[in-house]
Amino acid sequence: MGDEMKVLVIMFTKILQRILKLFGRGSSLPGTIARKLSPNILSKFKLPNITICVTGTTGKTSISGILCQIYEQAGYTVGNNSKGSNLEDGVISLLLENSTVTGKVKTDVLVIELDERYVKRVFKHMQPDYFIVNNISRDQMARNGHFDIVWNDIHENITDSIHLILNADDPLIYRMALDHQGKVSYYGLRRTKYSRDKANGALDLSYCPICHHKLIFDYFHYGNIGGYHCPNHDFSRPNVVYESVLNDDGSFTIDGQVIQTENNALYQIYNLSAGYVTALVSGAVDREKIAYALNHLKLKTKRLDTFQIGKVEATLLLSKNDTPISYNQSIDYICNQKGKKTVFLGFNTISIMYNIKDISWMYDVNFELLQDESIEKIVCMGSFAYDIGVRLKYANIDMEKVSYFEDSTPMLSIIEENTIGHAYLVFPFDMEHQFQALMKEKVK
Repeated sequence: MGDEMKVLVIMFTKILQRILKLFGRGSSLPGTIARKLSPNILSKFKLPNITICVTGTTGKTSISGILCQIYEQAGYTVGNNSKGSNLEDGVISLLLENSTVTGKVKTDVLVIELDERYVKRVFKHMQPDYFIVNNISRDQMARNGHFDIVWNDIHENITDSIHLILNADDPLIYRMALDHQGKVSYYGLRRTKYSRDKANGALDLSYCPICHHKLIFDYFHYGNIGGYHCPNHDFSRPNVVYESVLNDDGSFTIDGQVIQTENNALYQIYNLSAGYVTALVSGAVDREKIAYALNHLKLKTKRLDTFQIGKVEATLLLSKNDTPISYNQSIDYICNQKGKKTVFLGFNTISIMYNIKDISWMYDVNFELLQDESIEKIVCMGSFAYDIGVRLKYANIDMEKVSYFEDSTPMLSIIEENTIGHAYLVFPFDMEHQFQALMKEKVK
C-alpha cells in the first residue's frame, strides 16, 4: 500500500470514528474497516518512543490504568485503550484516534492493553518497546483450550528488540526469558504473612522446563505464583531487583518507595509493581514521581468494591467464571479478612461469550479454603446454586452452613436476611450486572 492509499484509509476511518463519537459510540468498527481496506494497516503507523503492551490472564486493565496515571501525572500525553477493545481492531482504532492522517501517533506514550490470544496478530505488524506479561493460567477453555497454547502464541512472537517486563513469581512467565536475548526486567513479591507452604490451587507449571525434574515451591502466594526452584539448579525464581515487600499496615515497599494500597489483595501489589518497574525502566519518570502517582491513584477498581445493603456491609468481588486464578484470589482475599463472614457464591450463566454448560473449571477453584472458621454461612445463588453446592460438598465444607436460592431476582433481600457479619459477594459479570442494577433501583 502506497503512502497516498495509507493516508486515504486513515483519513476515511478517522472521519468515521468522529461520526460514531457524535452518537456516543466508542467502537472498534473503524479499526475493523481499516483492516479490511488494508490488512497491514497496523504496520503503517509511526509509534512514539514509549510504546507499552500489557497482557496476561488477569490484571491487564488495572496495569494499563496505573501506567496511564503515572505518565499523565508526570506531564506526558498518553494514548490508551483500557475503555475499549483489547483485540486487534481495538488497537487499530486506538492508533487511528491518536494519530495524524499520515499515521504518526501524536501522544508521547502508548499503553496498549492486549488480549493474550491477540498478541500474535498485533506483534506480526508492530513491536512495542516494552511488553508486560503479568500471568498466564487456565482460562476460558472454550476459547483458549490449554494454557500452553496461549503461552506459545505469546512466546513465539516476542522479538529480542522488545524489553520484557515479567512477573518473576510465575514460573510460566519467567520461562519466557530463558531464550530472550533482549532486555528483561522483573517484578515480584517477597514471601508475606499470607503466603502458604502448600499449593492453594492447581499448578500450571510443576516441572522444570530444562531438566524436567519436579519443581520445589518454597512458598505460594496464590495459584502457581510464589517462590520456586529446580532441585538441579537449572531453573529458579530469578534475582528480582524490584522486589516488593508487604508491610504490616497493608502498604508495600518497592525500590525504597512505600506505596499505600486500598486493600491488601496481593494481586493488586503485582499490578502496582508492574506499573512501577515499567515506568522506571522507560527512563521517563523518576522513582519519587512514580511513587507519588501510585499513592494518589484515582482508579475505579473493577474487581473489588464495597456497598451498604440495609444494615449489611458488603464487599463485591468480581470473579470470572472459568478463570480459576481469578476466583481463587477472591476466596483468598476473603479468608485474609478479619471478623465473621457470610460468603455468597452465584452465577446464572457460565460464559458471557459462549453458550456452554461446562462447570469443570469449578474443580480447579480452591473452595477448600472456605472451611475457615470465621465463615459463618455460605449462600449459593442462581441457576447453578446446587452445582456450586456439590462442589462445596467435595471440598468438605460443613453443609449445615450452606443454603440455596435458585432465583437470584430478590438478591438484595436474600443478602440482608442471610448475612452474619460482613457479606462477601463472589459474582461473575452476569450476576454483578444484576446486583448493580438492583442497587441503582434501590437508590431511586
